[in-house]
Amino acid sequence: MVPAGYYKKYVILEELDPGFGIQGAPEGFARLEGNRNGIALTLQIKHLREGTAPYTIILIYEKNKELGILRAGNLDVGRMNGIFRRNLDYEAIHSMGMAPGNIKYILIAAEHRERILLPMIGICSRADVWDESIRQRLLKKEIRRIEKPEKGNILDLESEKRIIENPGKNPEYSDKNRIDALMLEQKLSETFESIEPFLNPRHDYAWYKINDLAKLSNILFACNIRIPLFANPKILVGLFKYRHLIAGFYRSERNRLSYFVLGIPAKDDSDGKPFENICRWVGVSNPEYSDMSGYWLVYINLSNGEFVS
Repeated sequence: MVPAGYYKKYVILEELDPGFGIQGAPEGFARLEGNRNGIALTLQIKHLREGTAPYTIILIYEKNKELGILRAGNLDVGRMNGIFRRNLDYEAIHSMGMAPGNIKYILIAAEHRERILLPMIGICSRADVWDESIRQRLLKKEIRRIEKPEKGNILDLESEKRIIENPGKNPEYSDKNRIDALMLEQKLSETFESIEPFLNPRHDYAWYKINDLAKLSNILFACNIRIPLFANPKILVGLFKYRHLIAGFYRSERNRLSYFVLGIPAKDDSDGKPFENICRWVGVSNPEYSDMSGYWLVYINLSNGEFVS
């Protein structure tokens, strides 16, 4: 995979298993865009019936004549339409041997314990045809063998957790990977200096000055927060240029939820967003950091691990 290259491909999604369409067969397309930051995946679907559970977006890719399986996230459908967008981080997909050009199939799956239905599939190459044997490989009981994965299933569930740069709902979220909010707060307060970076202090926020990215990354990993800090160049630029990040907590009095907040310093609100459209710009006035005029803030819900858009 060449990180400097750019790749763009549209894939038509077609009906495979009948019974999921409304007013005819469902229709849609997927767009793959690859660059040095990873892969941007977008799907647009219409005439697809709402399910009792979200549909799963699955990528099947080829590596050394074997097949890898990545569950990229969930597709929620409303009013017969569904839109899915996800950024797949370059470092994680590169470690698995995935590249835009070796993705063979894009699947929309309705997963059940003993069977998997495929309302729609996209075949990325005209030279390929659908391989029905893949359906059996998709059963969760077949891919949970993390220590000794079966041939053809080279991606395990732990690898999947490293993929998402702009995470949404995790289909495998459970108690075993639930965020330890108490440990997170304790570790941040023990490791970093408590600060107030803004001119209008608020009692529902608590902030810490981050000057060691490795320590922060280790704390987040131990508490089950997955943010690829070192893989995001805009975070690294902000830390190098202004010698710090900020991190802390926001406790909402309105909905009684708690959020982890990461702040990346930047020159102004035209300076590149580190997390695309889920960032919020907050200005500051602090001569200590020369031309810095604010932070890009990103919020993570501590109850479910989802980024707040």
